[in-house]
Amino acid sequence: MNHDSYSDDYIRSVLRSVKTIAIVGASPNTVRPSYFVFKYMLERGYDVIPVNPGQAGKPMLGKTFAASLAEIDQPVDMVDVFRASEHVM
Repeated sequence: MNHDSYSDDYIRSVLRSVKTIAIVGASPNTVRPSYFVFKYMLERGYDVIPVNPGQAGKPMLGKTFAASLAEIDQPVDMVDVFRASEHVM
């Protein structure tokens, strides 16, 4: 599915409707896109939860990595996935 045709207004409306975002595949490596997105969303006031089993329990920018989505003990409004498609499907 191609999501490149979504308008900026639509994307803004989605982001206005969420408060908590889980980022699957978040990385503490500052050159990774997942790190940039995590930091950017956190700085804009979102409650961002990093999810990465290899980093579980470790801190990143004041948040603690969860091992999986199932481990998160609060409602999540949006999940952002930074994984190759063959690892997701």
